[in-house]
Amino acid sequence: MDSQTIFAVLIFAAAILLMIGMMRKKLLHGGSCCGEHEAPDAKVKVADKNISHYDHHYELTIEGMVCSNCATRVENALNRNDGIYAKVDLGNKKAVVHSKRELTKDDAFGYLRELPYTLMEFGEINK
Repeated sequence: MDSQTIFAVLIFAAAILLMIGMMRKKLLHGGSCCGEHEAPDAKVKVADKNISHYDHHYELTIEGMVCSNCATRVENALNRNDGIYAKVDLGNKKAVVHSKRELTKDDAFGYLRELPYTLMEFGEINK
């Protein structure tokens, strides 16, 4: 073999190894839009999931969520707060928040402040 053929084979082999590495990383860590090279976030566990223990209920419309990892990040940001139990509906881009204390729109903005999503609407739900 001449040097050009050897060089072409080496380039081809390097490309194959790179693709195998990328596929392995995607299989191990997932391939979401907002965490391409990160492991998916673990869900925050809420101690009290009995909705009857919560006096206040809200619906938040949140723009910017496009995958399940986005929804998990929003849910975690809300559920990290004491006295809150939230579930996110990615399809409708909404979060239902059950709270043991009254919340304001500013509270909701504060919970989501560190995330790249936008709180569009905040409203109380009568239960």
